[in-house]
Amino acid sequence: MQKLKSINWSGFLSILKCCLIGIVVTLIGIVFFAIVLKFADLNSTVITAVNNIIKALAIFFMVFFLKKSGNGKLIVKALVAGLIYAVLSFLIFSIMNGGFVFNLSILYDLLFALIVSVIAA
Repeated sequence: MQKLKSINWSGFLSILKCCLIGIVVTLIGIVFFAIVLKFADLNSTVITAVNNIIKALAIFFMVFFLKKSGNGKLIVKALVAGLIYAVLSFLIFSIMNGGFVFNLSILYDLLFALIVSVIAA
């Protein structure tokens, strides 16, 4: 029983704080893009590509602040942060959309977040 490690709450809280920064950057980017969409008629493939670019930039900001906040094991922290970011963004945007839709795009978003977070780390 003595060999069990205690949970490093300060590390987890710094990861969670960086994920929230990523979510805020995503929300700001989506709002600005919605303003652009109000004045321009864009194809759905362009909208999807721009949304992915916004997510990637938010993940880069998230990993940047994660690197500044802690030391060591950046790739592991980035993977955990990418996972939490994907789950939080799914929850927030599902609530904003008015309902939860479970399909294959959730898996794609999760893999996208994980891959971009490792690249950013």
